[in-house]
Amino acid sequence: MTIAGIRVGSMSVDGTPISQTDVARIEAEEKLHVEMQVRTVRVVASAARDAQECRSILDMLGIDKATVVAAREGRPLPPTSPAPSRRKRRVAAA
Repeated sequence: MTIAGIRVGSMSVDGTPISQTDVARIEAEEKLHVEMQVRTVRVVASAARDAQECRSILDMLGIDKATVVAAREGRPLPPTSPAPSRRKRRVAAA
């Protein structure tokens, strides 16, 4: 549902509404990111000396197994939400 070009329920972190244009841009960026990951898998796999080197490089680049499988099978990977941060959050002392 939209009201004056703004998708209802789409809010940014600070609580301001996100426009339809921004939502479309975000979705396009996510799709491009996924496509680049699949291309990266193919390039690394073709240039690596062996499977262990390929796995190491892909791990260093932060590319997950689902992306590798999608690239190997030649199928598109659906856009996902951003991966959670690996850094632990500090808990404020009481």
